[in-house]
Amino acid sequence: MVLLIVLFLTLGLSFPQEVYRFGFTAVVAKEDVKSVEKFLNYLKEKTGYSFVPVFTKSYDEMSYLLSRGMVDAAYICGAPYVEDKDYAGFELLAVPLYRGKPLYYSYVITRREKGYKSILDFKGKPYAFSDPKSNSGSVVPTYILMRNGYKAERFFKPIVYTYSHSESILAVYYGFVEGASVDSVVFDQFAKKSPEVASQLKVVEKYGPYPITPVVVRSQLSEDVKYALRKALTLMSKNPKGRDILSELSLDGFTVVEDSFYNPIREMITFIKNTSLSLQK
Repeated sequence: MVLLIVLFLTLGLSFPQEVYRFGFTAVVAKEDVKSVEKFLNYLKEKTGYSFVPVFTKSYDEMSYLLSRGMVDAAYICGAPYVEDKDYAGFELLAVPLYRGKPLYYSYVITRREKGYKSILDFKGKPYAFSDPKSNSGSVVPTYILMRNGYKAERFFKPIVYTYSHSESILAVYYGFVEGASVDSVVFDQFAKKSPEVASQLKVVEKYGPYPITPVVVRSQLSEDVKYALRKALTLMSKNPKGRDILSELSLDGFTVVEDSFYNPIREMITFIKNTSLSLQK
């Protein structure tokens, strides 16, 4: 398991009121743990509040922790934001900038020597999705296949859920699957940290751009904390230390968007739900 659930409360530890829990999911690779530590230390320096990391394997786990007040802020994905925000009681705080925009892609990857040219070439082949609620790693490829008249669970044989974009990348590299759909930011970051692996892979197709993975907070979190955290994130690119940390995470900064920014993902999820029962192949 690449990402472990680190729940400090279950260990019986207590924290002063000004310490908050910041969640990380499959949008952060295991290679980024040191960068996460620097990121949280930077937020402490700029806000005056301390943050401890909480890692979960799945988006459902993170949504549950947010709903129970066991995580205060989290870096999640656009699809669980759309699907879970109401029941779990969280809201948008800020979104990262990737190559200068709050957008990213879903990459279809395979080994460099393979002859695949399209996601449609993987019919009958083992293929990796990350989390069932991942936009780039599940929703997008499912949507693309449905647009072409196929159900993903019947098209691929089988779908392998890795619950981590970096694990999907490694599954392709080691030949456990023929291809995978992964987050472009994670893939680019992985390529920086493990060029010897990335050099053996290629991007067959890219879909998008889509609204990028957001930072969310519990709706009941103090408005003072929300303000301080949002300010620290949106000004991060103007600070030399902040820029260095952002670079390590393959990001350019953070900005603020409205809920409607995620409507393209809502539309894909609605299409999938409405079309699923009518498809036979």
